[in-house]
Amino acid sequence: MNVTVTIPIKAQILSGGFEVHASSEGISWSKAQLGEYSGKSGVYVLHANGNILYVGKTTIGEYGNFGERLRRHFHEKASQNSRVHKLLVSQTTPIRAYLLDLEDLDMLIDHGSASLTRERKALVMEQLLIGIYEPEGNAE
Repeated sequence: MNVTVTIPIKAQILSGGFEVHASSEGISWSKAQLGEYSGKSGVYVLHANGNILYVGKTTIGEYGNFGERLRRHFHEKASQNSRVHKLLVSQTTPIRAYLLDLEDLDMLIDHGSASLTRERKALVMEQLLIGIYEPEGNAE
């Protein structure tokens, strides 16, 4: 069985995406800043100042879209002051989100004869990106 995955190179990730602003205590956060991606699902890469900070995925369930998942990273109260939120608010340059929605993953992962759902493709891409780029926010 062969599965072929096209991994975005670091330069592509760092030159892509759009700014997402973290909120501190008492400041609201709006998922409207995610535009058309707010309601989509897939894999996301948060980066700033030439560094990949965090890789995550959204697929199904209560937090199954980019808007809800990123709110849990970027809004202090929703994040419950998590380690990832602390990393994001510590950045001195703008944070950008590079998003690969489920349709993008269909084009990047050729599952050959294997049976992979879109959710499994997201898991594969997330784990590969974490393994390759070793983001600080994903360190244990």
